[in-house]
Amino acid sequence: MNGSALGDSGGSVYRRLIFFTVFALVVLPFTTSFNEALTKVVERLEFVSAIQSSVAPLTVRGVASILGFLGVPCVAAGSSVYLTEAWMPLAIYVNWNCIGWQSIILLTLTFVTGLQGDYTFRSKMLAVILGLEGTLIVNIVRIVVPTLLAYGFGHLPAIFFHDYIGALITLIWLASFWYYAFNRILVKDGGG
Repeated sequence: MNGSALGDSGGSVYRRLIFFTVFALVVLPFTTSFNEALTKVVERLEFVSAIQSSVAPLTVRGVASILGFLGVPCVAAGSSVYLTEAWMPLAIYVNWNCIGWQSIILLTLTFVTGLQGDYTFRSKMLAVILGLEGTLIVNIVRIVVPTLLAYGFGHLPAIFFHDYIGALITLIWLASFWYYAFNRILVKDGGG
């Protein structure tokens, strides 16, 4: 039996998450501007090369599979997807910064707030799994859509989507996820 988490403590948690979302939207322009500088600093760290050599190629293969399914001729090679229909292939490079580490950090921060309360362990784990799966899907979409934009409309629309709309989609996903989690996933622990 699912208990609605929007009762006394659930409502306050949900209000905190809404506040967090509004705050994130307010700071989004500053975050987007700061992201490039932060990326340059973090790229010098050792674990970044491990992510680039392992996670980015997996992400690229997933993106290439989706593009192929959509009928876009492409080839995955390392950390790049090559759109092969033109006289010269268009290379879409996916670096470690594009795979969604910021989304995972945001999701983790919302877990710290959203999973407070006396919910069952099972429902908390279900929320974590669904949150991670959804965030991974959103991150793939955030790469597929700009690639399609670059393929059909050129570089500028793709960059605009990647830098601005993609971040907004992540925030919309997180708000939708928590709304669903509070109403359908999280179950109050009955103590037995």
